[in-house]
Amino acid sequence: MSAYYIARQPILDVVGNTYGYELLFRSSQSNAYDANVDGDTATARVLINTILEAGLESIVGSALAFVNLTQRFLENPDILDLLQPGRCVLEVLEDVTVTDEVVAGVEALRAKGHIIALDDFVDVVQFQRLLPLAHIIKYDITQHTMQELAEHRLKDEQAGRLSLAERVETIDEFDALKAAGFHYYQGYYFAKPRMMSGAKVPQNKVAVLQLLAQINDPAATIEELAETISHDVALSVRTLKYVNSPMCALNAEVTSIRHATVMLGREPIRNWVTLLVMTGMDGKPAELTKMALTRARFCQLVAKERKLGSDAMYFTIGLLSLLGVLMDSELVDALEKVSISDDMRSQLLEQSGIGGEMLRTLEVHESARTDKNSGSAEFGFLYQEAIHWSEKTFGLL
Repeated sequence: MSAYYIARQPILDVVGNTYGYELLFRSSQSNAYDANVDGDTATARVLINTILEAGLESIVGSALAFVNLTQRFLENPDILDLLQPGRCVLEVLEDVTVTDEVVAGVEALRAKGHIIALDDFVDVVQFQRLLPLAHIIKYDITQHTMQELAEHRLKDEQAGRLSLAERVETIDEFDALKAAGFHYYQGYYFAKPRMMSGAKVPQNKVAVLQLLAQINDPAATIEELAETISHDVALSVRTLKYVNSPMCALNAEVTSIRHATVMLGREPIRNWVTLLVMTGMDGKPAELTKMALTRARFCQLVAKERKLGSDAMYFTIGLLSLLGVLMDSELVDALEKVSISDDMRSQLLEQSGIGGEMLRTLEVHESARTDKNSGSAEFGFLYQEAIHWSEKTFGLL
């Protein structure tokens, strides 16, 4: 069974009480940031590990959780609807470009009741539009003199904002910052980040892909979503854990996947499937996920065009055709891990029947994307429609 990792560093008030914890991405037991992981994926994994694996209360207790947000999350704030307002401090990272979309995203998050912080604040001009929206300003004290920090703190007070000093490493620094009137403190003088880890149920990539496709299909019913979730242990565990967590504040425990799915609704499920895909599907490039969705949609569209009456089956055939690549194994071995009929297995492995014909047609169109001299006009418009659908689905991420 695989494991999740996360580190937390306490943030204290002036008398030493814990105000919150900054949650830090970790990819292994080594208590260090993995520079090979991009910021979007790091934030997504922190959210998944905190909300759906460990549970917010087990990570921070009754304190606040400070979470770093990249440009992507700020411009798509609906993804963060999994977070209970008032329980997290959402930090705008210092390398964010303040676009109209970012401002609108921060406004939406604040309107929902989230606490907003500006991280490693230096450039007043760059973040001028976000200052009125911020509750807390975080200062890396190594980037300012003590006099500058005192002046910043005074401006924050006049504007009704709280000031937080980070990278505090000595008693002298702490004393000077207290004298300047800072409200909160973070740094090695108080505590180094502490590792936390635990076992997590392995994620079924096929189930995630299928759920991602279904959640973006307006025709898919709640019952169909519940069916897909119930076929995967990890998705089922996460669904029940989240719906029964204090974040949902239900009066009675939910034990049915269907009941949980109905209680949550489409959007929360969309949000956490989005996070699962953003974590990189265990290191697989996004292009593979998009190709699997394109294949699935193409087979479904062809089935509808031919009025075969079982387009869902052909959707699955297209989706499973790349299962071997996604699971780093031969397709024949990967298919042993999923429950499908002998007929579907034959169409996938031997490219027999109508499904096999669809897959051969797909290979021709995929080659045509890189070789303009190859390809066929047959169902070309459906292939382009499938590509558009796949790209649109990823655009929502």
